[in-house]
Amino acid sequence: MSDEFPANHAPRCPVSERGHERESPPRSAPRESPRRSAPIAPGRLPLLGHMWPLMRDPFTFFASLRHRGDIVRIYMGRRPIHFLTTARLAHQILVENARSFDKGMVYDAVHPLSGNGLLASGRELHRRQRRIIQPLFHKDMIKVYAETMSGEAQSLADSWRPGQRVDLDQVMIELTLTTLVRSMFSGRLPRSVVRDILHSLPLFTRGMVARTVLPAWLCRVTGFDRRFLAAAGRLRSAVDAVVRSGHPDGVEGSDLLSFLRAARDPETGQAMSDELIRDELVSIMMAGTETTGATLAWTFHELTEHPAVEQRLRAELRDVLDGRPAGYDDLADLRYTRAVVNEVLRRYSLLMLFRRTTTPVVLGGVALPAGADVMFSQSDLHRDAGAFPEPDAFSPERWLVDRDSLPPREAFIPFGAGNRRCIGEGYAQAEAVIALATILTRWRLVPVPGHVRRVAAAMPRPRSLPMTVTPVADEGSVPHV
Repeated sequence: MSDEFPANHAPRCPVSERGHERESPPRSAPRESPRRSAPIAPGRLPLLGHMWPLMRDPFTFFASLRHRGDIVRIYMGRRPIHFLTTARLAHQILVENARSFDKGMVYDAVHPLSGNGLLASGRELHRRQRRIIQPLFHKDMIKVYAETMSGEAQSLADSWRPGQRVDLDQVMIELTLTTLVRSMFSGRLPRSVVRDILHSLPLFTRGMVARTVLPAWLCRVTGFDRRFLAAAGRLRSAVDAVVRSGHPDGVEGSDLLSFLRAARDPETGQAMSDELIRDELVSIMMAGTETTGATLAWTFHELTEHPAVEQRLRAELRDVLDGRPAGYDDLADLRYTRAVVNEVLRRYSLLMLFRRTTTPVVLGGVALPAGADVMFSQSDLHRDAGAFPEPDAFSPERWLVDRDSLPPREAFIPFGAGNRRCIGEGYAQAEAVIALATILTRWRLVPVPGHVRRVAAAMPRPRSLPMTVTPVADEGSVPHV
């Protein structure tokens, strides 16, 4: 976790004066016996490679690779990908040898929407833009945004009625999007535009996985590319119209858009163009909506599966909040709530992260030429029994131990690591804790019977998570299902 969020129970990383991890100068890999070949994962088909297991059940497929070695070759069509199964190697490409790697295959999928925003910008532009945007996610700014987070969570809690059935996966995405829109634009987006974003953004984020895995020709002939690019176009147009329209009364406000307009590169004094502001806002929207929404949905799901955790969490909320909505100043005292969110982030993180070599490198004893594609699954790395004893157990207590007993910092990377670590980490964590605490102070959510399945999107989320709303005062009258 970053210094922007009070999380004394979480692994911490060294940060530079600019607020992100230092990028080490290029260096050769540790001395070992190189020139070994990475084994090929079983199940490869002619022309298709490993597309079938990747599309059918990537979670099980990635988990099976751990037993094949620390680097395993998989094929997306005819293209080889070196899949990493250890946090040590992931840390090497993200931090230690970061300058030998650049954006990977997912860049082609993200770029139609994010443009030159932080999600997909090249090295030098990314460095300059991060320098400009970093102050907008300082803890003082997050404290400002937290008022919106608390207000939106309270409004949602006020809108529910006892016995109401809600599709929690969709409701949490709507909550995070509405909160983000108010933080970015002071709520200036028309409802029709917000509805369009709610419809298009999930199509885009789910499509990122398919567009990365499937051959380009298959995406074209099936019409998938057309639908994907249409969703991206609608989203970009919606944000572009707001950016170009300016503030309706001619006075800039205290929202993220106004801050981006006023921001200047601390070294050159240069402002951002409207096009680049739009790209950054879209990038923030992509990174901050489905990810936080999915985290909240999985949190409510895990609480229904683990009554003892829910009971301890509610006890903390009673002690700290005493029935009122949560705010930024409560975050430091909500230690167990933050531990619950950490454990959800461990179990449900990004499905795939890609990098591509820019120079020949030796990684884990395997020689990779320039242009080689490398990937790993954060979700899978977080289930490494060496770093997380009993990895399949949902145990927030693992985050409440003394600092020396915490998992290695490189083993827990829900927000990435190195120079491309998520800039909105503090915002996302504050929003998750505030929303969770505020809703649970008022309501208990009882699952509707049925099997919960994960959707293989960029950020895995529940396919469907219907729940019934029950007042906290009546929680003893409704049994767990």
